Amino acid sequence: MTPPTTQPPSLTPKDAVCLPHRQLGESDLYVSPVAMGCWPIAGISSLGTSDAQSLATIEAAVESGINHFDTAYSYGFDGESDRLLRSALGRVRERVVIASKVGTHYDANRQRVLDASPARIRQQADAIRQRLGLDVIDLLYLHTPDGVTDIEQSAATLAELVEKKVVRFVGASNVSPEELERFSRVITPVVVQPPFNMLQPETLEKLRPFLATSKCGVACYWPLMKGLLAGGMQRDHTFDPLDKRLTYPIFQGKAWERAQDLLDVLRQLAHDHACSVTQLVVHWTLRQPQITTVLCGAKRPEQIRESAAAMRMWLDDAVLAVIANELRRTLRDDPGDPVGSG
Repeated sequence: MTPPTTQPPSLTPKDAVCLPHRQLGESDLYVSPVAMGCWPIAGISSLGTSDAQSLATIEAAVESGINHFDTAYSYGFDGESDRLLRSALGRVRERVVIASKVGTHYDANRQRVLDASPARIRQQADAIRQRLGLDVIDLLYLHTPDGVTDIEQSAATLAELVEKKVVRFVGASNVSPEELERFSRVITPVVVQPPFNMLQPETLEKLRPFLATSKCGVACYWPLMKGLLAGGMQRDHTFDPLDKRLTYPIFQGKAWERAQDLLDVLRQLAHDHACSVTQLVVHWTLRQPQITTVLCGAKRPEQIRESAAAMRMWLDDAVLAVIANELRRTLRDDPGDPVGSG
């Protein structure tokens, strides 16, 4: 079943930021400015997940005004994210937009494999529909180019699924500007999904020339950089040795110290404006040029409620200018670390 899509009412510029919905490209899909990213509930890299907690988190997202959920074939070793979404969203299916991704999976040894071949895309798309109980997938991304399959082949297979009416619209995730151009010559994506946050803007910056001449939307992930920009981890934070965030350079050494310098400023701003650091950062992100929706991962209800509240707050230009000045200083000292796929 495909959810009905309704044109939003005429809104002032301020309301258009703070209230749902935003159009994805030239599609008839309208999504909330904050979306729920379902990677944490997959239980692969997140510690302490449970089905009951994950279901409560999805329900809290809907109650908080979120109508867009982002999953993938590989979100879970055996479809855990899809199974949870199907269970939680059954009664509200007509009110939500579900996006999924194809082109990655886990092998028998639970090692991640990139495979964007036509056969694999078709197989995964069928499995996603079965897992979610859908006749048609609202939005299907190429999760990431695999380095072997020509991206034109992957795009053509997605176009074939649209032609067969088992997918409505397509997107591209984790693509370079050159790959996005090649993908777009085969089928027009309604949205691109790059990593983007205050400390790591470079991937989106490289895509901006393409975005300036297209109507492609942007669904960015990692706005809180795996919890770092939520502000809860202090300089002396001790990580669990099993925490996979330790594999990212930004959680170590000078990069960690520079991030904490920025967070000192953000914590004060959040205090001055009676919001949390998470809300400040998510709101800043959804106010950035060309951003359509911000994918906020969560594994507990209070986390997604906090992120969703950023849709209903407003920071004036003076606050944004303070943040911009601090970011220029931070990024001048730290040009950024490369980021991988989500």
